[in-house]
Amino acid sequence: MTQTHFTHIRWQLTLLVVLGLMMLSLAATASVQQQRQLFGKLYSQALAGNTQQVQQDRSALKGYALSHYLDYALLRSQMNQLPEQGVADFKKQHPDSPLNRKLKSHLLNAMGQQSAWTAYLRHHHGLDSGKKQCWYLRARIETGQTSGLGPLIQHMWLNGLSAPDACDDVFNWWHKQGQLTTEMVIKRIKLAFESHNASLIHHLKTRLKSTPVWVKQAIELIEQPEQALRQSVNWAPNPELPWMIHKSSQWLAKKQPATLHKFWDQIKTAHQLNTTQVLQVERTMALFAATDYEPFSIDAMKQLPDDLRDDQIKAWMVRYHLYHEDWPAVLDALLHMPKRQLDQARWQYWLGRAQAKTGQVNTAKNTFSKLSRQTNYYGFLAADHMRLPYQLCQQSIPVNNPNYTPSPGIVRAIELHHVGLLSMARSEWNLAYRGLGKADKQALAHVVTQEGWYAKSIAIMADLGAWDNYQLRYPIAHETLIKQHANGTAPLPQWVMAIIKQESAWTKDAVSHANAHGLMQLLPSTAKQLGQQLGIQIQQNNQLHQPPLNIQLGVQYQKNLFKQFNHPLLVAAAYNAGERKSKDWSLDFPHAPDIWLETIPYRETRGYITKILSNVTIYDWLIHAQPKRMSYWMPTLPINQSNSRAWPNPVISQQKAPIQCAP
Repeated sequence: MTQTHFTHIRWQLTLLVVLGLMMLSLAATASVQQQRQLFGKLYSQALAGNTQQVQQDRSALKGYALSHYLDYALLRSQMNQLPEQGVADFKKQHPDSPLNRKLKSHLLNAMGQQSAWTAYLRHHHGLDSGKKQCWYLRARIETGQTSGLGPLIQHMWLNGLSAPDACDDVFNWWHKQGQLTTEMVIKRIKLAFESHNASLIHHLKTRLKSTPVWVKQAIELIEQPEQALRQSVNWAPNPELPWMIHKSSQWLAKKQPATLHKFWDQIKTAHQLNTTQVLQVERTMALFAATDYEPFSIDAMKQLPDDLRDDQIKAWMVRYHLYHEDWPAVLDALLHMPKRQLDQARWQYWLGRAQAKTGQVNTAKNTFSKLSRQTNYYGFLAADHMRLPYQLCQQSIPVNNPNYTPSPGIVRAIELHHVGLLSMARSEWNLAYRGLGKADKQALAHVVTQEGWYAKSIAIMADLGAWDNYQLRYPIAHETLIKQHANGTAPLPQWVMAIIKQESAWTKDAVSHANAHGLMQLLPSTAKQLGQQLGIQIQQNNQLHQPPLNIQLGVQYQKNLFKQFNHPLLVAAAYNAGERKSKDWSLDFPHAPDIWLETIPYRETRGYITKILSNVTIYDWLIHAQPKRMSYWMPTLPINQSNSRAWPNPVISQQKAPIQCAP
C-alpha cells in the first residue's frame, strides 16, 4: 500500500472524526435549544400558578442551569398566600442567588398590601425608602411598637417631593400625636419650593391656620415665574423673599435668560440680593443666553469675575465667536483657556482651525498633525484637513486561559440572556463577574461574543481598558438583518450599527430615562407610528426588546429622517434631540458642518453626533477595511434651505482614508 494511500485513509478518518464531533455539537445545541424553549413555556406557566403542569413537565429540564427559576416563578404566583416558609426554603437551597432579594421584595409588597403587619416586621430591616419604609412605620404603629418613631416619621415627612399614598396613615397618626407642628409644615413648604413643587405647597398650606403671604408668593413664583418676578418689585419685604427671589431668578435665567435680562437690574435692586446671589444669577443668565447666542451674552460672560469664568463659560465664549465665525476672537478666547482645558482634543482642533483662518498656516499644520494621531472625532477631522492616515490599531485580546470554564453564575446569566429574562441575566452576571481575574475576563469576552451577548463583551473591554480591541468593542451584529431592511439605501449598514452602538451599546432591553426602548432606542409612540407604516401591530413595549423588530422599526425611522432632512448630521440631531430641534438648527446657524456641530446648544446632542461620526468611521473600517473619510458624512448644512456641498472640498470628502498603527 502506497504512502499516498495511507495519507488518503488518514485524511478520511480525520474527516469522519470532525464530522462526528460536529454532529455531536449540533445535537447538543439542538438539545439546549429544546430546553430553552421548554423552560420559556414552563416559566410562563409557573408565573400563572399552573403548579401541576410545571412539576409534570420539568423532568426534561434535569441538569438545566435555570431549573430553579421555575421554583422562583411558582413562589411568585403564590405571593398573595404569603409563602414565608417557601421563601425561606428557597434561600436555604440557593443562598447566593440574586432571586432571594427579589422574593423578599415581592413578599414585603404582598404583606404591605394585605396589612400583614406582624409578618412584615419579621422581614423588614427598618431602613428603606418610599412605600416600603412607610409600611414599616405603619407596621410599628399597628403592633404598638411606637417608641422612637417620631424622628423616623419626621425624616420621611421633611421632603420636598410628594410622599407615596402608603405614608398617609403614618403621617395622620404622627399628626394626632401632636408632632406635626406648624414649624414642621413651614419647613416642608420651603423644601417643596426648592423642589419646584407647587402642588405640594397647595396641599401643605391647608394644614396652616392662616397662610403667610410668602407662601402665596412662593406658589406664584413657581406657576408664573416671569409675571411674579416682575410684580415682586412691588411686594412688601419679608424675611423669606430674598432667597425665593434668588431661586426663581435662577430658574428663569435657565429657561428665559433674555427675558430676565430685561428687568434683572430692577429685581436685584428691589430685593437687595447679596453679592453671591447676584453673581450666581448673572453667571447662569450669561451662560444660558450664550446657548441661544443672545447678543448681550458675550459681554455678560466677559464681565463675570475670574473665579466664575470657569471652563464652561470659557467654552461658550469660544462657541459664541464660532457661531459668528469671528476667527480672531475665537483664537483669543482659546488662548485665554487654562492649559489643561486647551490641551483637550476638542479645543486643539479649534485652535488649529483658528490658526489656519488667521494666517498661521504652518502652526495650524503642526497642531492638526499632532491631533491626527488620536482615534476620535477630532483626530479624524484633523487628519482629513491634512489628508493624513487615520490612527486605527486593532489589537485582539489573547486568550491566556484556554481552559477557562464559565462559573455556574455566568452560565445562568448567559442562559437567562438567551431566554429573554434580561434583567435577571444582569443580576446573575453582576454577582458572578465580581472577583474574576484578568485572564478569565479576557476569555469570557470571547465566550459572550460567541453567545451573542455583545453588550457584555463591550463592557468587559471597557473594564479591561482594551480600547484597541475594536472587534469586541464594535460588534458587527445582525448584519444580514440590517442590510435587508436598509436595502442598499440610506441609512447604510455602518450608519445603523453606529446608531446602535451609541444608543444602547447593543443592549437589547435598554430603557432610557425618556422611556426609549431596545437596540435603537425607540419611543413607544414612535414605534407604534412606524408599525402602522409597516403594517406591524405594537401592543407592548417589551416587543421593542426583540432585535429583529427593533432594527426593522429603527431602520425605517432612519429612512424617514433621511427622506425628510437629506443630511446625515440633521438626521443624527433629529434622532437624538427631536425633529423640531433639528429643524430649528437648520435656520440661521453656520453652514460649515464642524462649526454647526460645535455650536449646537445641547451638550448631549453635540456629544452624540460626534460619537456617531467616529462610530460610523470605525464600523466602515471594520466592514470594508478602508473607511470613507469622516468628511464624507459631513457636507455643509442646508441652512435656510441653501444647497449642501462637499466639505472641506470634493476631493477630500470622496477619498478613502489610509490606516496606520503607529506605536
